[in-house]
Amino acid sequence: MSARLLLVDDHALFRTGLRLIVQDHPGVGAIAEAGSIAEACALRAADTDLVLLDIQLPGMSGLDGLRPLRQACPSARIVLVSASVAPDAIHEARGRGADGFLPKSASAADIFEAITCALQGRPCFPAHSGTAAMPRAAGTPALTTRQLEVLSLLCTGRPNKVIARDLGLSENTVRVHVAAIFAQLGVNSRSAALLAAQRLGLSTPQVHGTL
Repeated sequence: MSARLLLVDDHALFRTGLRLIVQDHPGVGAIAEAGSIAEACALRAADTDLVLLDIQLPGMSGLDGLRPLRQACPSARIVLVSASVAPDAIHEARGRGADGFLPKSASAADIFEAITCALQGRPCFPAHSGTAAMPRAAGTPALTTRQLEVLSLLCTGRPNKVIARDLGLSENTVRVHVAAIFAQLGVNSRSAALLAAQRLGLSTPQVHGTL
């Protein structure tokens, strides 16, 4: 069954851009939109599965709006979206009970990753906000675990269709990951990606079928 999403942001242009991205996620179905906490609560969308909530909103902020949104959407996971990735903002989001934190600068692949993570009931906060974050050498691309898995299969010559099958993803999701990998590595072909991965000494974790 496809998940029901609610996008809450007072900037219609940003909501439109975000909608165009999230509607391609294989697990997403109906998408509702609101420009404020009051408008979101007025929708009475009790069956909402996931809320992407902007922190900076008119009237009531996203942080202050967590409680009323929990009442309006009792079964929904709520991920805060912010232009700032300051540690104190992420810490406060955790403390207020948010299920995740997504920077507005996130790539489409990172947004897909956050949605999947949230819908699976797992917290989705930036890696640098937790104690388990691993330091990266200067100049090393910030690839997610899933992107490293896609890269490891890409480097064996597997096409997107096979990578999608092996990882239990849709081909569209794999294409998004591949595009993000190319952007991070600064390449435009699979052979160039392989050379860049070898040059950078990127680890390729054991591939599994979960996200």
